[in-house]
Amino acid sequence: MQLADRSFTQRDCSSFSFWRDTVCETFVELDCRQHGSDRFKGQIQSRRLLDVSFATVAATPHTVVRDAQRIARSKDDDFLLSIIHEGEMGIEQRGRMTRLRPGEFAIYDTAEPYRIVLDQPFVQSVLRFSRKEINDRLLNPSLLTSRAVGGDRGMGAIASTYIRQLSAQLEDVSPMSGRQLRNTLLDLVTASLKDLTGESVPPVREGHHFFLNRALRFVEDNLLDESLSCESVAQALGVSSRYLRKLFEGRQHSLSEWIWHRRLEESLKSLGESQGAQRSITAIAYDLGFKDPAHFSKAFKVKFGMTPREYRLCGAIGIAH
Repeated sequence: MQLADRSFTQRDCSSFSFWRDTVCETFVELDCRQHGSDRFKGQIQSRRLLDVSFATVAATPHTVVRDAQRIARSKDDDFLLSIIHEGEMGIEQRGRMTRLRPGEFAIYDTAEPYRIVLDQPFVQSVLRFSRKEINDRLLNPSLLTSRAVGGDRGMGAIASTYIRQLSAQLEDVSPMSGRQLRNTLLDLVTASLKDLTGESVPPVREGHHFFLNRALRFVEDNLLDESLSCESVAQALGVSSRYLRKLFEGRQHSLSEWIWHRRLEESLKSLGESQGAQRSITAIAYDLGFKDPAHFSKAFKVKFGMTPREYRLCGAIGIAH
């Protein structure tokens, strides 16, 4: 069995309906929406390196949407990475909105809804990674989706350069070196994602890693519980509050800060959803554990630079530039 497949598939599309079918076949089931009535042009080149797929995509403007209905019908459960070569693109997932410029990249989860706005002619590469490979390297990758990794300096620049060079040289990769190149790729991508938080997380013993991961997942599963606290998380995990607080030392947020950080991110998501427009800001605040709407509004403005009402009025679903 070859470790690196030197062959690639290329498809040129001028029919938008054919393009939609090709995109769904290459990636995951999506809805594609063309911008304007001009003649559409698109091209996809697909290659593989072991279990990592590479696709270079060039096309005229359109938007792709992965919604809950398509996810429910799909068996896909991977992470995708988009790195832009020409033009710009917007990615939205979990209430986070980011704009990618040449050399920048971001990951997004195929098991959760997302939207990608390609509002100008573009060339990008899309890589597919298995969930297991990402989860083995990151404590909570869902918190790092739709966040731009800069390609101009530091670990982001190293990872961006490696992705682009590897993609360009795939056809000349020997079977003997395929596995090493693939592992280096995964390590560089996840290392650059860790840098996004500004954290320097020291190595932890396996037991510490286990409880930290459980704590983060418990917070995600119980964000709507107004009694969620360091004490309730510790009780659920069967550890002391002191031990739990120590697990978060050296991270950007303490556990208590992390709970409020995630609640604010979820409030942004709720305010931006179409069904959220039917709910009052006060109701959203209460649902996410805020007992005082005024405190919610103040905390929201500190984090996002505008009040919840201002955010809703300016059109929350737009991609931030």
